[in-house]
Amino acid sequence: MSEIFVEEENTVYELDAECLKRKEEQKRRRRDSKEIRNKNSYHAQKTKAICRKQNQPNIWILCLLFLIVR
Repeated sequence: MSEIFVEEENTVYELDAECLKRKEEQKRRRRDSKEIRNKNSYHAQKTKAICRKQNQPNIWILCLLFLIVR
């Protein structure tokens, strides 16, 4: 097993390969979950905007009906 030394603020840490792999995996998982949350948030906002747009009354139809009834 190869030894890897990391120097940080006058302290030297010895890291093994398994530890580095676990840290990289954790970073990747966090990054992936952030991307998924951002993607889901974007789709939720887009869907909300579409629903709002579809639920708006069509003013032209209302005006036409008003003119016909009048």
